Amino acid sequence: MKPTKMNDRFQKFCHDLTIFFGDLLSLCNRQVVHDTFVGHWRNIRRDNYRQVPLLLAMALHLGVLLFSIAAPFIMTAKNQRIPEVYTVKLYTVQEAAPPPLTVPKIVKITTPAQKKAVAPKPVKRDAVSLSPIRQRLAKERQKKMAEKRRQDLQRREMEQLELNLLKEQAEQAAIAAEKTLAAVKKEAVAKIADLYKTADLVSRESSKAAVDVTRTGPSNGEIDQRKLEALDRYRARITEHISPHWQLPELQEWDENLRAVLVMQVKRDGTVTNSYFEKRSKNLRFNQYVKKAIDSAQPLPPFPIDFHEKSEEIAVTFSPGGLL
Repeated sequence: MKPTKMNDRFQKFCHDLTIFFGDLLSLCNRQVVHDTFVGHWRNIRRDNYRQVPLLLAMALHLGVLLFSIAAPFIMTAKNQRIPEVYTVKLYTVQEAAPPPLTVPKIVKITTPAQKKAVAPKPVKRDAVSLSPIRQRLAKERQKKMAEKRRQDLQRREMEQLELNLLKEQAEQAAIAAEKTLAAVKKEAVAKIADLYKTADLVSRESSKAAVDVTRTGPSNGEIDQRKLEALDRYRARITEHISPHWQLPELQEWDENLRAVLVMQVKRDGTVTNSYFEKRSKNLRFNQYVKKAIDSAQPLPPFPIDFHEKSEEIAVTFSPGGLL
């Protein structure tokens, strides 16, 4: 029975220790402490019987604190001065006169008067002037300030030179990009003009052969040829339509070898139902600008009259110089 009681007491003691340390850890939590104090304060404010003892305890503690502070000043005694001691002779004792004695003659030996020691006069030393030191420090300070200004001026000049150099490089790059863009535009316009000329010639030849076709009926080869010609004209028209929307930032240098091929599923009225990259470029921003150009160019021109398909896949090749 005794070991069992000891075990129960030890377990209870461990449990109490756990609760005690848990309460101590809860004191580290600012929110728990705040909630505890706020709860006690609210309970005291609601209960009038607790307010009076609390106020009395606070007043008692405050009085004890004030008394402990003021007690040393009140209880210190003033330093008492000991009065000075004077010796007073109340009477003098007269001694009896001794019998006369023969006093030998005293020969006074005169000695030369000793000279009084004369203290040496203090040597006046000139006061050390601090003006040369101040002047030297002022000159050194001025030199440091002048050197700092010179360094700041050199740094600003270098920054201005770098800015001017960057500005010149940007202007040169912009001029070169404008020249390249103008050349590409000229080349594109020439290609489009050639396509239009070819289309006119084909249309003239087709009109000349219309009589023969109506008599004999077009063959499959002639129908495919006309379809390809109409598709080529439509591709040229799409290229001309998208070119104004294809713009790249001029501040960034673009690799002329970048190419991106975008395939669009186009309906007869020019609506783009789907688009995907058949070939992506290595530059992600370049691909984003390709999608942006297609989105801003919608809707596309409708199919020509001689192109009877309901929908068609159109592939467009993008490059930094323009559409190919």
